[in-house]
Amino acid sequence: MTITQDGMDAVSRSLFMPVMFMLDFGMFQYLVPVYYPRRHERRVQMLLLASFIGFASHVYFEHDVETMLAFNDISEACAQLTFLIQITLIGHAVRAKVKLRSITWFTYAAEALILLDWVNMLASAVEAAGVDVGDGLHVFSNVLESVTLTFVPIFRFYYLSLSSSFRQVLSERKLEMLCYFLVATHEDVFIVLEHATGVSWEYAQGIYMRSTIVTCILLNLRQKARPGVAPSRRMATQSS
Repeated sequence: MTITQDGMDAVSRSLFMPVMFMLDFGMFQYLVPVYYPRRHERRVQMLLLASFIGFASHVYFEHDVETMLAFNDISEACAQLTFLIQITLIGHAVRAKVKLRSITWFTYAAEALILLDWVNMLASAVEAAGVDVGDGLHVFSNVLESVTLTFVPIFRFYYLSLSSSFRQVLSERKLEMLCYFLVATHEDVFIVLEHATGVSWEYAQGIYMRSTIVTCILLNLRQKARPGVAPSRRMATQSS
């Protein structure tokens, strides 16, 4: 059976987009009770706003392909933001307790990426409004996504290794490392599929990315629920 772009678009509307909506809404439902006590903090407000926009951007009534893609870009940028802002929150907490220049620079880099991701999201919103922003935005968006989703696991496992050796972190968190690796490389398999079929797998890729991010969060919840986790390490797990 030959896969056509029209067929893929139909499946995207009827299946992939509702699944992405549920994943984004589920993430928002998780973040609100966890961070509600800290809702007056600026970064927490950004986190919750990004997560809200991430699922709200799926609720619209336009059905042309270009609009679908533009709103999907908004949602993906917001998914990156929620992942990155959580890392930044814990980076500031670790920085307050551990006076290391490397943590400071990692935190500054995270703040810079947050700013760029917000710019990317706003540019996608402008495109969704019907303004022609050119192909440069899509190149910038793809590069920024790759940098952001590579930066997050590097920063996370670096600060985890501060409370124990990297070998111990590797031994205890193999599955978590695998999930973060899958997040960082989520585009690769779909690039191969698109080359092989000549059809865009954008929305299937979106489900895969969100699923791996949610898996990272669930693994983090399991780690937090473990008895006997040291307070410093318990604090460190809250970034996922």
